[in-house]
This record gives sequence, structure tokens and C-alpha cells, in this order.
Amino acid sequence: MSNPDPVTPVRSREQPGERLDSWKDVAAYLKRDVSTVQRWEKRERMPVHRHLHDKLGSVYAFRAELDAWWRGRAGRLAEQEPSGPVPEESTPAGGSRTWIWVSGALAVLVVLAVAASNPAAPGRRVSPEAFDLLVRARYLSVRTTNEDNQRVIELLEQAIALDPDFAAAYGELASAYVTRLAYVAPDESRELEQQAFAMAHKALSIDPNVPEGYIGRGDLLWTRSHRFAHESAVQQFRQALALNPNADETHRRIARVFVHIGFFDEAIRHADTALALNPSNAQALNTRAQALLWMGKDEEALAVLSNVPGPVLPELVDANMVFALFRLNRREDAWTSLQRAKSQYSTDLGGTLTGIEALLLAESDPVAAQKLIDGLSQRKATNTSHHAAYFAAAASARLRRVEQAVQWLREASETGFPCYPLFLHDTNLDPIRGEPQVQRFMAEMAKRSASLRKVLLPIQTTSGKS
Repeated sequence: MSNPDPVTPVRSREQPGERLDSWKDVAAYLKRDVSTVQRWEKRERMPVHRHLHDKLGSVYAFRAELDAWWRGRAGRLAEQEPSGPVPEESTPAGGSRTWIWVSGALAVLVVLAVAASNPAAPGRRVSPEAFDLLVRARYLSVRTTNEDNQRVIELLEQAIALDPDFAAAYGELASAYVTRLAYVAPDESRELEQQAFAMAHKALSIDPNVPEGYIGRGDLLWTRSHRFAHESAVQQFRQALALNPNADETHRRIARVFVHIGFFDEAIRHADTALALNPSNAQALNTRAQALLWMGKDEEALAVLSNVPGPVLPELVDANMVFALFRLNRREDAWTSLQRAKSQYSTDLGGTLTGIEALLLAESDPVAAQKLIDGLSQRKATNTSHHAAYFAAAASARLRRVEQAVQWLREASETGFPCYPLFLHDTNLDPIRGEPQVQRFMAEMAKRSASLRKVLLPIQTTSGKS
């Protein structure tokens, strides 16, 4: 089954037998009477769509969305139905849910229905058209190209125009602005930061329990201008997760923070949770690959990186593939991959391709490598520029330029990438490991890593787990 166009409205995507075209059909599927399911739709935001222009106001629903809503209902129920809940392992009609996850696109719809289980303040209905726009925006939101990001912003602005009190749409728009300042238009950071802050604030002023508002806040905190406030960002993401534990987008954000500070096991756990909830979450897939790469599992990382879609952090994904090939001593393959990436991506705002090229040239052409390293000081301050700093540090280490290597390591650490386990075990740094400057820096990093773990993972620290 081919994937549908990601920007096609939900109501045109149904599979044969998926759509229920009346209250009677919905009630039969859920094994309740019509009055009960109508009450659920009104009081518990059960996902039902309406033909707004039909004279009789007919309704329809999708089995997949109802299944997802049912799974999340137990934690949201304000009253217990007398017949009790349907078992977790089966749909309300008694069939297996395995089929839901067969198609990546269908899985996206299931997860989005769960994530939107609290789309607005209690007691109000969200416009079905606005909700559909939100769904489409979320599908594209993991992509970091200019075109995709602009489309996300347009869709969310349309949703807000249709429903000015749609809290979740404001929160999503905050995150879209952060994506733009972090990966697309760093020169516009000041204005975009203000817009992101305003949208997150608006979301939470409408509904203080909307997860998207906290996600928007966390995204803004985890940017270069906020010095990648790991602890504060995770606090916001955990608040969002408490409100909606089944949100793949929140899990992948926590995974992203953890992988950058070297908490690889925890990062993989959250990334895997996100992928189980939504197999199409490409950013979670990328984070899983990064964790494997920085753990030294280069073959496994390479296999995962090869499956990350192109619109998701393309320069960084390709740079990491080159890094894995280089550490596997596949130098010719690494060079070929680098040249292909350079021809495909002309901007390289964060300098990741430049940094990895310097690493490849460090031994064969040290003059050219140093020239590339010097040029990195002119790169744009994107969210990926700390990766370029680390590549520059690794290249400097291979050039035996100790002071320069430590400066780049320090910059990587201070701009969002204090990844002590990577710094400790990456063989590219071995040529300078015995130098006093490097040892002092590593001692500082060990203390910082322990401090972060104590704050962010207090249970594991107390129990002696790593």
C-alpha cells in the first residue's frame, strides 16, 4: 500500500472499511448506544468529524482514530462507564490492533489523534477543518527544509484563523518558529524567538493544560541563544509528557536532549518509544542513530542513518554517515559520500559538512584541513553548528594542535553538545589525550556530566545505575 500525500486532508484518506458514516455505525463499533457515544464526543472529545455544509449535519469517524482515542481514554475518564473498559490488547470491536501499524502513514494518523486528545480548553469544540490543518502540519513538522517549514507555519496560521482559540495550534506554531530559527533562518533569530515565545504563551493562556504549549517553551529553551538549557527544556517536555504520555513528539524531544549530553541509553529508550508510537517520526530515528554512533556502534548507526529521510537535518545526517564510514576505515566510501552531500546541499549553514571534510583531510592534506577549520568561525549559529565544532576538534586532534582542539571541544560543549562519553571514547581524539590541557578539560566535563545526571536522572543516580 503506497503512502498517501502527507498534505491530503484526513477525511480523504480512509481505507476500505475504515470509515463509519453515522452515529449508529460509531455506536455499533464501540458497542455502546448512540446517546453514550454522543456524550463521549461532547464531553471527552471522541474524534468525530462533520460535514459542515450538509443540511442534516451528518457525521463520520475513522476506526483508527477511535482506537487511538480509546487507548488514551482510561487516563482521561472523568466517569466510569458501567460496562467497564475494553481490554488494551483489542479494538472496541474485538479485533487485533496490529493492522494499525502496518502503514507508516496510517500510524501517523493514529498517533496524531492521541496527541490531540486535549486540543483545546475543556467544554469547547475544535473546528474539524482547523484540526485537519493541525494534523497536516504535524506530519511535516519533523522536516527542517525551508519549504517544509514555511508550509507548516502556513497550515497552522490557517488553523488559527479558522479557530482563534485553538490552543494546540498556537503551541505547534511556537515550535515551528523555533525550527525556523534553529535550522532555516538563523539571521532572523531575534524576531522568531519573540514570535515563538508569544505563541507558547498564547497557547497556555487559552489552556494551561495543553501539552503543545510546554513543548513550544522547551523547544525555545533548547536553542543556541538560550545556551541550550538542557535541564529547563527537559522540565518543560516532562510537563507535556505528564499531560499526554502517548505523544511521540515529546519523547523524541527528550531523546534529542539526552543524546547530546551523552545519556545514550535513556535517549534510545525515548527514541524507541517515539518510534513505537509513530514509526514515521524521522527525528526520533535520527536521534537513535546518533546515540549508536556516539556509543561507537558505527555499523549499526550507519544502517539507521541510511534510512533517515532526506528532508530531516540533511547535512547533519550525511555528515554523520561520513563520520561513521571514516571510523570504520572506509575512507574511499567516506569521501564519495561527502562529495555527493556537498553537491546536493549548497548552504551547509551550520558547517557540519565543512567540519567533517576537515577531519577527512587532516592527515592527507593538513594545510587544506586547517583552512577549512579556520573558515568554520564564519558559519551560521544554527542548532547543528555544535556538531561542526566537534568535527573541527577531532580534525585538530589529528593535526596535533592541542590548544585549538580544546577550544573547539569547549565550544561544542558550551553550545549544546557537552557529550562527555563521546569525548572520552572517540579514537579521533587519541593523539592528544595525554596532554595536560585535554586532561583538565575532560575532568571538567566529567563533573558537568555527573551534575546533569544528578539533576535529570535523580532516581538512576541515587540507585547507582548508570
